[in-house]
Amino acid sequence: MPCRRFEELILEYCENALSAEDRSRVEAHMAECEDCWAFLEVQSEIEAALPEAIGKPALSAGFSQRVMRRVEWEREGRWDWVPGVLDVFGYSALAAMGGVMLQAWLSPASLIWLATGVCVGFAWWMSLRLLRER
Repeated sequence: MPCRRFEELILEYCENALSAEDRSRVEAHMAECEDCWAFLEVQSEIEAALPEAIGKPALSAGFSQRVMRRVEWEREGRWDWVPGVLDVFGYSALAAMGGVMLQAWLSPASLIWLATGVCVGFAWWMSLRLLRER
């Protein structure tokens, strides 16, 4: 049975996932601990046998063609409009919440002028932002 504090490190050692410092520490420990060395040997055998036992998964006939079509479709920028639309909805929701909060402090006439100004300013700002991105 390996030492508890080195068990996880030994598993990562088998997968070459340790930093140079941790790798040195594990190697120094295994030089002194027979249980951890035996655990490493068993894990190394498992790591070596696993790819053969599992095998390589078979992909469907049109998989690579579908992936390449999707990559090309995304490269053409068909989703470029989504962030702008999401920004509009998000900022509109924030503006609406701010308007509701201001309603408690302002008279109805002042609130109408404020809401109109905020909406016009926001629409102008988003228009300029979208034009700059294109």
